[in-house]
Amino acid sequence: MATNINRRRQIRKLRFISLRWRMTFPLALLIMLMAMIGAYMVASRLASGFSISEENVLLQSSQAIANRNVEEYTRLRSEAQRVAFTVGIGEAIQTQQTDSLHQSLEAMARTSALDSIIVTDTTGIEVAGILRVRNSEPIDYAISTQTDLSTSAALRAYLDEGQIGASGLSQTTQGLLVYVSVPLQIEGEFVGMVLVGQWLPTIAEAINTNGLSELTFYNADGNVLYTTVPLNTETLSELNTSPAIIRQSITNGQPTQASLDIANIPYRIVYTPFNFGDNTLGVMGTMLADNVPFATEIGRQMIALFAAMLAGASVIVVFIAVSRMTGRMDKITATAQALAGGVKEARTGLKAVDEIGSMGQALDTYAAVTKHREDNFHTMLRRQRRELNYFMAVMEAMPDGVLVQDDNGRVVMINDRARQLLGTQPDFQHPLLQLEERVTQVLGSALAPGIYALGNPQQVEHEGKMLSAQAAAVMTRGERRIGTVLLIRDITTEVQKEQKRDQLLTQLSADIQQPLASLAQSAPHDTGQMVTDFAREISRHAAALQKMIVDMRELTRYNPTDVQHKQRALQAQTLLLAVANDWRQIAQAANLDLRMIIETKGMFVLGDEARLRWAIGNIVDNAIKYTPSGGALTLEIRAVIDGMLHMRVRDNGVGISEDDLANIFMPFYRGTPIDSDGQVIRVPGMGQGLALARQVIAAHGGMMKVKTRLGVGTAVYFALPITSGESFALPLFGEDTMEGETLIIPEDVEIDNLWHKS
Repeated sequence: MATNINRRRQIRKLRFISLRWRMTFPLALLIMLMAMIGAYMVASRLASGFSISEENVLLQSSQAIANRNVEEYTRLRSEAQRVAFTVGIGEAIQTQQTDSLHQSLEAMARTSALDSIIVTDTTGIEVAGILRVRNSEPIDYAISTQTDLSTSAALRAYLDEGQIGASGLSQTTQGLLVYVSVPLQIEGEFVGMVLVGQWLPTIAEAINTNGLSELTFYNADGNVLYTTVPLNTETLSELNTSPAIIRQSITNGQPTQASLDIANIPYRIVYTPFNFGDNTLGVMGTMLADNVPFATEIGRQMIALFAAMLAGASVIVVFIAVSRMTGRMDKITATAQALAGGVKEARTGLKAVDEIGSMGQALDTYAAVTKHREDNFHTMLRRQRRELNYFMAVMEAMPDGVLVQDDNGRVVMINDRARQLLGTQPDFQHPLLQLEERVTQVLGSALAPGIYALGNPQQVEHEGKMLSAQAAAVMTRGERRIGTVLLIRDITTEVQKEQKRDQLLTQLSADIQQPLASLAQSAPHDTGQMVTDFAREISRHAAALQKMIVDMRELTRYNPTDVQHKQRALQAQTLLLAVANDWRQIAQAANLDLRMIIETKGMFVLGDEARLRWAIGNIVDNAIKYTPSGGALTLEIRAVIDGMLHMRVRDNGVGISEDDLANIFMPFYRGTPIDSDGQVIRVPGMGQGLALARQVIAAHGGMMKVKTRLGVGTAVYFALPITSGESFALPLFGEDTMEGETLIIPEDVEIDNLWHKS
């Protein structure tokens, strides 16, 4: 009894079938039957109506080839016009610069995949040409020049009839080229022709792309120019056709059909004109093999049965594949849900044997990479927190104020020193924070990797303090600006010291100038020679001391870039007269004759008047120092040479030795001048005047040099760029408006007795 019960249970267990199989298998069987019947009927219907019209296929292929032929002509004409419009090509033709033309033409040919470019002069003589060498790797071009192309059809069409974009064939040792020509003009003047060419096989490959038909080009005699049909030289003549068919095709302009047997294979062919632009270069033959099989009744039945069997097999395969994929997809879904629930160790365990396996393995890889990145992120976050704390500690320890803005101007970081300097207002939109709007937006030199200065430090007055602010742009490696750093420093004390120093120098200069002027006025009325000499010596030393004060001020203040901001048109004659007035009393005190010579009048120079008067005054000062009593010096305006006004200050003093002459423009250099008795002349000064004077002249775009002879004198030449006068009248100094003894020497006065020619 028990044995029978166990046997029944085993039978029931063996007969167990899941509900999915019970439901899906009958449905799959039904779908398979319906698919097979439907496929049979559809395939039978399609096969019965299956018909291929070779004529339609051939005509469509021929039309498509003709359309692409038009596109190829348009492309070559555009390339020819691009060469003609290239800057420098026309000038190179006129000047016969063949080397540069060959380089330019080869570069353009490589860029546009052209096989040949030729430029000629107006008579059709080739100036420069390049031709691609066929079947060469890498691509290479041969160059040529001076070829007579005046008989070329592409050129004659323009030269004789004015046709632009004419085309023609050219036979070379490597094959046939198709050329398109356009004229080359400069400001409306015809200077030559440009021809761009493509190998005929290259054009055939470009316009015949369907893969079904073959293409053959014929000349007007019916002979083959080129064909894509794979034939040897013995059977190539089988493609030749009668000239009558060629003329008929060209005359009618319509497709002409014919049949040919080539290598025992029947072909149907359609002849169409080979039009390239407005020119007909021959005839194109579009060919199609006449061996396309047509379906028979038995074939239709076989096709229908095969389609039905294929449909049934497809349903079975799809059913099995879907069943397998469903189970594997369920595993991927379960793993994804586990990962979404926070189970970071969940994995599918699938192998990448197919797309589903690849998806499962990709999910496993993504889970592993995500976990690794998350661990790295936590580590990086801890490191960044430590670095940020360290950075903030460094910022707070800095004696200067530091403020960081993002690209939108919002303050993202500020230290306590910056808060103290800017104030405690909650609104940080202070003018200092928009400093980058007032400085040069062109990046200056790099301060550090990724940080570039924006202009020079700016001084801004704020709440009774003078602040210096330097703005710098923070850049990424891709040179994109992401923010701004401002370094703020309190320079109130330094500014106050500088102001007090300037006040002291100004007061000292005034205190020295007052007795100097008094001595200069009283000295002529004193009859005592000793008193006169003593007053003259005091005046000389007082003037030297005043000059040292001025040099000290210029040395601390001078900046060559400041000269450009204060320039205006100055009349040269008025400028030198002003310098003469400045130094007239000093020259009189030294018993020297100060004169002027104006050889060229009415000239204007562009400059900073105060700086130029000071610089020229330094030259005059040196002349006064080293000219013995009773001597003379002149200020001269000479001539305009190459846009520069040349001037000169010369004296008949002791001159400069050869050793001293090499160093006179060195700052703080003091030479050892010797008088006629061999005694060293000791004069007060810092050795800074000539060095600064040359810097000022150079800052105005000028030049300065010195010529000298020992015991004869010294001449200092300097030149400044001339400019046009201003629109309003400038005041001019005349002889009647000048006080004192400064004279303008007339142009016809001989002055060789004052100083020997240098």
